[in-house]
Amino acid sequence: PKFQARISSGRWDQMIREGNATPAWLANDFNASRRHALIVAQAIKLGQNLTDDAVTMFIKLMGRLFSQANSRKKQRHMEGRTDTAKALRMFLDTITALQSANDYGRNALEVLDQEVGWHRLLRMKPELESMVEVNEASPLTVAAEQYATVNKYAGVFLQAFTFRSARRYDPLLAAVGMLKRL
Repeated sequence: PKFQARISSGRWDQMIREGNATPAWLANDFNASRRHALIVAQAIKLGQNLTDDAVTMFIKLMGRLFSQANSRKKQRHMEGRTDTAKALRMFLDTITALQSANDYGRNALEVLDQEVGWHRLLRMKPELESMVEVNEASPLTVAAEQYATVNKYAGVFLQAFTFRSARRYDPLLAAVGMLKRL
């Protein structure tokens, strides 16, 4: 790439086109420095293409894993609808009991214990914590934890490249940063 920087872009593009179009038997007739220049230009261009293709493949892989994790999260949410309805019913009952205690000037904890049951509320707490934890989890974190592919390749891949963006808060850069931390 340092050689590429020393050559004007028009000449560089011409060398790439010439290298693509020149068969080996014709390149044999060129002088040594011209052959070397064409070979180096082709090697640099192939390296750039391989890098671009690797980044594209990685982005597609991460996108697919993210999408799968998001779909699984939605599926778990759909499967947990009855639990969610049960929790919401208990929350509504709790609010109703507290409102009743407030309206009639009674002790809120006594009314809550009579109407809902303090033991029921405490029994529901671990279930609610689990539901909140599942819903707050980032799909990218879930994907990284669930798929060995991410753990196997992401670290090495992300260390090999430097990612930059013109945008101040680029979500892709945030995702790359999260994957590096994971």
